[in-house]
Amino acid sequence: MDNQKQDTTTTTTAEETTLTEEVTMPAMASPSSNNSTTPLLQEMSNAKQSTTNTQNTSSAVSCSTASIARSTTSRNNNNNNNNNEHKSTSPLLSNLKKACTNLFAPFTDSTGSPTTILPGLFLIICIGTVLGVSLPKESSLPTPWYRTFSSIIGYVYFTAWSISFYPQIFMNYRRKRTVGLSVDFSAMNVLGFACYAVYNASLFWSPYIQNLYRQNHAAGESIPVRSNDVAFALHAFVLSSITLGQIWYYDGFGTSQTKMSFSVKLFFGVAFLVLVFSTLVAIVSSKLSWLGFLYILSYVKVVITLLKYIPQVVLNVRRKSTVGWNIWNIILDFTGGMLSLAQLLGDSADMHDWSGITGNFAKFCLGFVSIFFDIIFFFQHYVLYPDKRGEGNESTHQAGLEPQIPWEEEADYDYDALL
Repeated sequence: MDNQKQDTTTTTTAEETTLTEEVTMPAMASPSSNNSTTPLLQEMSNAKQSTTNTQNTSSAVSCSTASIARSTTSRNNNNNNNNNEHKSTSPLLSNLKKACTNLFAPFTDSTGSPTTILPGLFLIICIGTVLGVSLPKESSLPTPWYRTFSSIIGYVYFTAWSISFYPQIFMNYRRKRTVGLSVDFSAMNVLGFACYAVYNASLFWSPYIQNLYRQNHAAGESIPVRSNDVAFALHAFVLSSITLGQIWYYDGFGTSQTKMSFSVKLFFGVAFLVLVFSTLVAIVSSKLSWLGFLYILSYVKVVITLLKYIPQVVLNVRRKSTVGWNIWNIILDFTGGMLSLAQLLGDSADMHDWSGITGNFAKFCLGFVSIFFDIIFFFQHYVLYPDKRGEGNESTHQAGLEPQIPWEEEADYDYDALL
């Protein structure tokens, strides 16, 4: 019994030992177990390192973003400050630029906008006033204050008439074309102002002509020609010659734009024969004095003034447009004509001698004729063709091309029957 019990105990101990060995054997097999757990640890380590790197990157990006935001904010603040400064100075500069543009409207504006007429005329009045006050006055005028006033009027209309030639010249230069400007008008202008310049210069500078004038008029009567009359006539002759030269330069010879009508050619021929015949008579005969010859020149100028505007009026009607015909030429011509008549009437009234009108008939007629045709041009420009004026398409003119619009096409026309 005891032996059986001992065997049972031994068997139990052996089984426990076997179980212990079986249990400890997996634990002792560490190499294979370690090999299976190492990748997991490495993955955990890599994940931790990646998280750390991501946190560092996020921190760096945050710092960079904050820096960019600060820089952008600073730049925006600077821009706002600059914009505020610009806004504070921009109205002043803009108004100053606009004022200067309006003052020089005769040279820059080709449409005759009502907003630019008064500023443009204001500049001319200022120039004429400075000249009238600073330059010598007409000593034959008895009233001292009117002497200065007459001088101012004379130089204002001298300035207006003189500047009236420049707008067309500048427009032709900008367009590199003269379509819209009548060659007949320009050619007769040259001849007319040539006669007018000789007439005024002779009466103003020649003692011999002045003596002849006094012999044919009342004693003590002054010569009805002022220094501004001479300056205007010479200046007008030069500028009208330049305008005629532009027509031939930009549009060539023999084209419809540069070809004079038969009527104007005939008038030139007759005028040439009259002047040559008058010169010969004045030289070889006493029937015509040199003063009489000068009066013939003045009458030629008056006839030219009566006729020269007709071709331009007809051209505007046929084209149904005033494109290419600068209205500032007319605005200034109208101003000069009105002031010229005002000075002539005022001088005669101040001296109580109305023979100044009859003695300077050319000047008196020129004023009325110019005003009459100026009104016609105003009607064409502002009433008949208000949408077809100025220079047309400015971008094409800058490229040296004529705008492709219906009224800009040059048509062959003939107004011989009208002359």
